[in-house]
Amino acid sequence: MADAERSARFSAPETGPGPARRPRLLVLDAAYTLEMIRDRGQERSILSRDLDGYFDHVWNVHPFATLLSGSSAVTACGPPIWHELGPRHTFVEGQAGRFRALRALFPINFLIGQAALLLQLRNLVKREGISAIRAGDPLYLGLFGWALARLTGAAFLIRVNGNNDKVRETTGKPIFPRLLRSAKLEKRIERFVFPRADLIFAPNENNADFAVANGARRDATRIVNFGSLLGEEHFAEPAARPSAAADLEALGLEANNFLLCIGRLEQPKYPDHVIETLAEVRALRPGLKALFVGDGTLREELRRLAERLGVAESVAFAGNRDQQFLSRIIPEAAVVLSPSTGRALSEAALGAVPVVAYDTDWQKDMVETGVTGILVPYRDRKAMAEATARLLRDPGFAREMGAAIRRRALAMLDPQAGMAAERKAYQGLFARLGGGKETE
Repeated sequence: MADAERSARFSAPETGPGPARRPRLLVLDAAYTLEMIRDRGQERSILSRDLDGYFDHVWNVHPFATLLSGSSAVTACGPPIWHELGPRHTFVEGQAGRFRALRALFPINFLIGQAALLLQLRNLVKREGISAIRAGDPLYLGLFGWALARLTGAAFLIRVNGNNDKVRETTGKPIFPRLLRSAKLEKRIERFVFPRADLIFAPNENNADFAVANGARRDATRIVNFGSLLGEEHFAEPAARPSAAADLEALGLEANNFLLCIGRLEQPKYPDHVIETLAEVRALRPGLKALFVGDGTLREELRRLAERLGVAESVAFAGNRDQQFLSRIIPEAAVVLSPSTGRALSEAALGAVPVVAYDTDWQKDMVETGVTGILVPYRDRKAMAEATARLLRDPGFAREMGAAIRRRALAMLDPQAGMAAERKAYQGLFARLGGGKETE
């Protein structure tokens, strides 16, 4: 890459003489399709990626959206679909395959589609002078992002969204069984991708340690909170939020008389432990119930478990809901149970509700026994039930823990502080790649 091109690509608003063009970013993220994001009211998680205008434009790319989408408006095969979300944001949805005639040959069609998308994005990066490519995980997206960066000369970044080693240890399965199929293959990919990243963002020390253990350079790893990804409604004072009376009535619940679990109904999240906890403690409060917000493959299995334990009439499944619903319902819960959650634990904490959490991943950063809630040994169902019973028996202690965990969440997840840390990391990287000196 010529010096002039490099200088232009990695310029930042704060550096260089004259009106330097703001950098541009391409984000690879396969967590949700655009349809899912809109259904959940999570647009802020996308629109915040420009860091309050630090980036001139952000292209958000889901390489295989139709593998997840249930919308009949999106065809399973064909070219990528482009959505303009605003003056600074474009959302690109790749397809499950490229040609309808090859739908019966899914692996071949998928690879053709991904290769075509890679070439299209290569042209985009070069044409638009995109400064950085950020992958939302170190596995498939990491490989895709590394290849795209190599083809274009853009900086390559990874945002770590969890501790994959811990998940695989717990489940004995790969993170992406449909795509990669082998936990050993995933480990090889991680150990290939991490050392090649120019910068790695992690939301906490636990996730940063996972990256470093798999080859990431410590000096290239930055801790950046994800407060800017949370809906603004979660930062509102719980007492000032809209009423949840209609929501409670529709679900057959009473305020302050239900246990709440937010997250996917999948084995790594241990939703069955919530039902077992309900069965243990329901005698402490007449009419106590459990509410699940989220969906997954274990839903019917959880129903059967509730029947076997005699609590079928006391378990409600709300399915996937938007952020407005969550912000209303969270403060009404008696206790939030967090066997293993990510962003949902932050949302619960901001709702000032007492939390019982397993000691796994980053949860100990938010939940400290007797200070901000009760942290119990990982997968210790008896301990979870005992901790829940303690909070139900002592409403004063429960309120104290709820208020304390909100204070901690506000301090840990300040959106402006998170965006400032991220901007500083980009500025330092671009200064170094542009021929200057990286700042700390």
